[in-house]
Amino acid sequence: MKLSSNRHLPRNLYTPEQVKNSEKWAAQQQGLSLFELMQKAGEAIFELIENCFFKEKTLCILLGKGNNAGDGFVVARLAHAAGWHVELATMPGCQSWSGEAQQALAQLPDRVHFKNAESCDFSSFSVIVDAVFGIGLNKIVKPEWSVIFDAVNQAGRLVISADVPSGLNAHTGDVMVNAIKATHTVTFIALKSGLFTADAGDYCGEIHFAPLDVAQHVEKANQAYFRLLQLSEQKFYFKPRARNSHKGQFGRLLCIGGDRGMSGAIRIAAEGALRAGAGTVSVITHPDNVVQVSQGRPELMVYGVNGVTTEAKTLMQQADAIVIGPGLGRSGWANGLMQIACELEQNKVVDADALHWLAEHAVKKNNWILTPHPGEAGVLLQQSSSHIQHDRYAAAQQIQARYGGVCILKGHGSLIASSLDTSVCQAGNPGMASGGMGDLLAGICGAFIAQGFAPTLAAELAVVVHAQAGDEAAKQGERGMIASDLMPFVRQCVNQAIES
Repeated sequence: MKLSSNRHLPRNLYTPEQVKNSEKWAAQQQGLSLFELMQKAGEAIFELIENCFFKEKTLCILLGKGNNAGDGFVVARLAHAAGWHVELATMPGCQSWSGEAQQALAQLPDRVHFKNAESCDFSSFSVIVDAVFGIGLNKIVKPEWSVIFDAVNQAGRLVISADVPSGLNAHTGDVMVNAIKATHTVTFIALKSGLFTADAGDYCGEIHFAPLDVAQHVEKANQAYFRLLQLSEQKFYFKPRARNSHKGQFGRLLCIGGDRGMSGAIRIAAEGALRAGAGTVSVITHPDNVVQVSQGRPELMVYGVNGVTTEAKTLMQQADAIVIGPGLGRSGWANGLMQIACELEQNKVVDADALHWLAEHAVKKNNWILTPHPGEAGVLLQQSSSHIQHDRYAAAQQIQARYGGVCILKGHGSLIASSLDTSVCQAGNPGMASGGMGDLLAGICGAFIAQGFAPTLAAELAVVVHAQAGDEAAKQGERGMIASDLMPFVRQCVNQAIES
């Protein structure tokens, strides 16, 4: 059975409910029983184990009480036949099984030993297989189970999770109090939405996909509301420009922000827009900031305005697209500029302080990109940021439904929610958790809508370019990385088609 890994995963993501509801039908369409499907799942896990080199072939399989345990029994049988020393560690209250799991148990040889997980020394094994929950978890992990998960995580051994790391919500990516940190996750039949956002990055390890010969039937039976952004596909949109080109063809972008004493954010956004290919970039900022914004970047046309002046209105009307919010503040100066910007028909990117204005005024537009981090998303939905992180998919979709346009919910597994679906970006790294990164993203978004990309596509391209640039910059180390470090790599990313 061939496993697909991180770089070659399918595009569509599904909820665990979708997979669960169509699993039996999909198996029938392929002429398989659920027990045969379980056999294939166990084989996929053991295939991964066999592909790793271990001096000592000692295997512990951590068992729950559902069909995920059945996958573990299949692995145990195959490993024992291949000469591994296998022990089965049962979670508290999980000493009996039924259905397909019982069938798989009946095929085990007598020499496979059972023990209680509470007394297991996980560090004495080469490999630990997590076959506890799978996609079935819908409540917080019990304290006595959490202690066992901690023991597995502290053992320092290679851990392979069956389908989904136990304790991770397969739909949202939220950890239900505690979860097993896998080195590898082998997920079956279809990719689950929770494997790619929120806490998932710290728990899934490398993700492998095993279709079990039925994936095509599950796709046929379900609509995919979520999808992975395929980084390679973005190159199509960055083809070489015509030789007979001029700056007017690539958009006039206006960036608005930088109240008194806050020049940095709007400067980063504006320079990011230049590096992402905007034809011209103008900046409206507080008069005190003109020198700071323009210094060292003479390509920017910087205007210091005292509120909603005739000059400011003219600049807004002449722009092909507008970015508003970085360093905008929440003063009367900011409120007036935001109100006028909202009345204009140009495509817009609304970021940072402008999102706070939007939360108070609840305007809905179909031609803007909103770029909240979890805290700003909480303001937009009148929820706490922790509540947002518990279900990032729902939050992104609710913001889009309430305010229109496209919502980019930033964070691990950034989400881009439109009226049609939600896409997820796998790229990016923790080094990007520093001030100014969001301003840079806003500028890149603005550059793309100014160049004529529709808001949804502009948002997806911007998130991918931003994340890829961050990953390139992080090759010199994540800690201490700043937004300005990404600038040369933004330029590199939007020239990929030329370079390849």
